[in-house]
Amino acid sequence: MLKGRVKVSWIMAGFSLFLISLLTYVYYTYQTTRAEIMQSVDNRLLNAATSVKHILGEKYLIAVNQGNNVSFADYQNKSKQLSEFAQALDIAYVYSMILKDGKVHFSSSSYTQDDQDNGKVTQFLDLYPEATDANISAFYSTEPVFEISSDQWGHFKTIFIPFVDPINGKTYLTGADITIYNLNQQLKESVSKAAAMASFFFFIAILVSTIYIYLLKRSLATDSSTGFSNHIALEYYIKKSNAHHMQLAVIWVNEIEDINSFYGTEVGDKVMKNLLTHFKLRSSTNCYIYRLATNKIVLLAPKEMSNDEFTELVKTYNFNTPVLTDPFIYITLCAGIASGNKSLLLENAHIAALQAKEGRHSIVNYSKALHDVKTQYQYNVEMAKEVREAFDNNRIVPYFQPIVDTTTDKIVQYECLARMVTAQGEILKPDAFLNVVTRSRMDGLLTRTIFSQCVSRFRKTSICWSLNITAQDMLDPNLSEFIAYELKRYPHPGNITLELLETQAIANFSEVKAFIGMVKAKGVKVIIDDFGSGYSNISNVLKLEVDGIKLDGALIKQIVNDKDIYLFIEHIASFANQLGLKLIAESVENTTIVTALKKANVALMQGNYFAHPAPHVNTVTEEETVL
Repeated sequence: MLKGRVKVSWIMAGFSLFLISLLTYVYYTYQTTRAEIMQSVDNRLLNAATSVKHILGEKYLIAVNQGNNVSFADYQNKSKQLSEFAQALDIAYVYSMILKDGKVHFSSSSYTQDDQDNGKVTQFLDLYPEATDANISAFYSTEPVFEISSDQWGHFKTIFIPFVDPINGKTYLTGADITIYNLNQQLKESVSKAAAMASFFFFIAILVSTIYIYLLKRSLATDSSTGFSNHIALEYYIKKSNAHHMQLAVIWVNEIEDINSFYGTEVGDKVMKNLLTHFKLRSSTNCYIYRLATNKIVLLAPKEMSNDEFTELVKTYNFNTPVLTDPFIYITLCAGIASGNKSLLLENAHIAALQAKEGRHSIVNYSKALHDVKTQYQYNVEMAKEVREAFDNNRIVPYFQPIVDTTTDKIVQYECLARMVTAQGEILKPDAFLNVVTRSRMDGLLTRTIFSQCVSRFRKTSICWSLNITAQDMLDPNLSEFIAYELKRYPHPGNITLELLETQAIANFSEVKAFIGMVKAKGVKVIIDDFGSGYSNISNVLKLEVDGIKLDGALIKQIVNDKDIYLFIEHIASFANQLGLKLIAESVENTTIVTALKKANVALMQGNYFAHPAPHVNTVTEEETVL
């Protein structure tokens, strides 16, 4: 109902805008036309009144002005000439006047057929009783005088041109009238034409706009490569459909990306078009086919179609038949099917299709079993938003866990660990948000944030501290430049240790080695973290020229129960001692593990047995007794 009102409002607004525009255009046309017509009228009147002097002749005018009589025949002849002249110019009247005893008299005048029929023909020296003040004042003017007036002959615009008799100095006038009614008619016609023209162009504009919008909608809702409806058309149909329950299948073409990269997108589009045509030929009239994306198509059917029939439609494609024969191309499909409320169809079918692809199934029907997957997706979306807000509101903070030298029972260093404080005040460990940070490409922002806070916290202390850094951080030139700049300003860069994963370091060996060389040149130490978690190789450590090794927590937890792991750690400890490498054991949880590590000659330990990560550190770490 609200949308209907909005549409009506838009229509009314458009109509109002058109009406205002039309009235503005008509008013402008009226004023422009009126000005042009009046200017034309003034010019015609001026020319007509000036010509009267030449038609009558100066001899005639001077004789009248001096009081001499004019014969009746001569007057009639002049009146006839003036009448023909007025008719030729489409002027109502042309005439001449004199002022006698303060009153205005006609010394000549044209006439019309109506004047003759009604006995209103002006005679020589007829008094003009309707003379206006403007008419009388014209005898004392030196410039033409215009006025609009009414008399027994009609409603006119008039001009009076004064001329001075060179003999006796008296003034006589020549004049001309034009009927105002004719002017108003011209203006009405002009306004009518303007309104008609504006309406015509408005109609044309509406017609063109309607056609354009129709073609634009059609273009936007059609996949240009295949000619089939696209995702816009699908979303529109689902939104506008009166059916609230339907069935939808998302069909994923597994090989289309490889086809595009090898043969080009033109061949890939032919593959998709042939596949779309295949389903169109085999589906019923109430089943709709859409190209959802480069490698996905959608089949949409009403709920009245049985689920088995709909599933069989999806299965009709034969993988052993080439979809193209020039070149020969075979494809495989996986599909996700969902039924139920139309608002959830596309999302649920897409989740099912993703599960089919990951599990290498041909078809997966969305069911309650996949509800947990959808819940996880929704959690990831919410967590991504929460993480972004945490960064924006300075709720990503460092916690500190000490590293203890068990030979002296003193803290020698703190590892800085990231924590996220939620809007509700809950403290989250990296396991809860680090995956979202990595997926959202915010790991560089995380490193920058924690590094900045640690630099500020420890700048005026002699505390040693370490921070995890990824190979991706090292490959980011902006972040590398930021770290280099901060190290220049830090008073004791030798107190800083950077920890990196061996697997990441080896995968980007040359870039990582260059970064290690840069920070070590400034005095920073670098150690390999989680050593022993994979295919660890001590030779890789030597090539990177790092300062130490931190043993993986999974190994440490098994040192008591697994003799081989104990021997491996003992061997690494011996090798590290020979090479002068610092060796740290993390995830130390109890006294038994501490004893085993001491026996294996591992002195530096870190874990909850000594202290849990905390938001604060002791300011006298070098002298702090732990045990």
